[in-house]
Amino acid sequence: MYFKVVRLYANFVAAMCGRSKQQRREIRAGIYESTFGKLLTQFGVHANAPSVSLQNEYFPKNVIKSKRLMVIVVPEGNFMSGGIFSMFSIANQMRRLKGDHGYEVIMMTRPMKNGSTYFRNSHFRNSENVFRFEQLVHCDSVQDVYIHLPEYLAETFYDDLSDNERSWLSNRETVRINLLNQNIQLMPEAEDFQSLYNLTPNVTQSVAHHSYFGQEFSDKYGLPTLLLPAYTDLSEFPGSDFCMKEKLIIYSPDEEASHRQECLDLLRKELPDFKLVEIRDIPFEEYMDLATRCMFSISFGEGFDGYVAQPIYQGGLGMTVFNKEFFPDEDYAKFPVFFESEKEMLQELVPTIRRLMKDPAEFRQVNRELLSRYEELYSFEEYVQQIRKLALKEFEVFPGAPVQLKKSA
Repeated sequence: MYFKVVRLYANFVAAMCGRSKQQRREIRAGIYESTFGKLLTQFGVHANAPSVSLQNEYFPKNVIKSKRLMVIVVPEGNFMSGGIFSMFSIANQMRRLKGDHGYEVIMMTRPMKNGSTYFRNSHFRNSENVFRFEQLVHCDSVQDVYIHLPEYLAETFYDDLSDNERSWLSNRETVRINLLNQNIQLMPEAEDFQSLYNLTPNVTQSVAHHSYFGQEFSDKYGLPTLLLPAYTDLSEFPGSDFCMKEKLIIYSPDEEASHRQECLDLLRKELPDFKLVEIRDIPFEEYMDLATRCMFSISFGEGFDGYVAQPIYQGGLGMTVFNKEFFPDEDYAKFPVFFESEKEMLQELVPTIRRLMKDPAEFRQVNRELLSRYEELYSFEEYVQQIRKLALKEFEVFPGAPVQLKKSA
């Protein structure tokens, strides 16, 4: 009886909200996975069983029959991060550009020996079904496969492949692997991803930050390189002026930052009127609501990230330690909301907040200047242009010489 009720509910929601047959199928699939997945786990059935069943049922026929296939590999868990959001965005734009590049596009969780996977990401609005990498072996018609890997998988990807997956790849006419270098701190050294060359000589990288795009980094990794800055369309989220801001400070979930707890303790003690909210495990729409309402945000991570940028786009101010590995240039260090070091942040964070809070004119001026800087770097038109270049393999910088690998002892 319970299953019939869920099925009726899923059909009703799909009929009311789905504009097309495909959308209605996706809505039903999401409801089934969410509901039956939790129930089956309670009865001791593997939590991935609903996802695997849905992946098997909905695996696209056009992918099975395709000759050219683009695979965007994502982590195996249904969670949210800026990098994951970016990969879904890339997949969406790649699919729209199919007329230019001719690839069918599919998203897949990385090869996992324990079978971990998921079918739909529930943390932000998207229309992507996610499949298992092992399902590629059913695509015998594929001649040209173009795989996009997050940078941190580069070192282990080859070892994680099953014998069947390696055999399938070895039987394709062309295999290309592009590393989505979205965080240089997670990018392995060149000698640590040499196993990828067992699959193909065609290994490249696209980089998400201006600060590590250029000849130096192409040479460092020995990879043809393309700049692909992350872009988030915020047009559906109107900003708010200083006068509408709440005494709210949101902050990133980066627990490894050594100054994080001391900063939070200081804020709670010195600014008791402010509410502090950590951004963790919430849907993107809920995050954007907080980013619009908050007066200040704090990133304890890379700094030049969404925890700083998106509140700025919404009329607020993001604060962080200036990190030259991620910021485009040294000029950003002059802004009062970017601190030279963790020590300076601890000393100046509260005084800076108090000053800007009491001076709306300065608050708005800093916001306008930062927004202007961000808009110089990012535009939707340029974003689409760079994705098109990536699809067509039109890389912008090439290594001047082979990387000298360390000799094993």
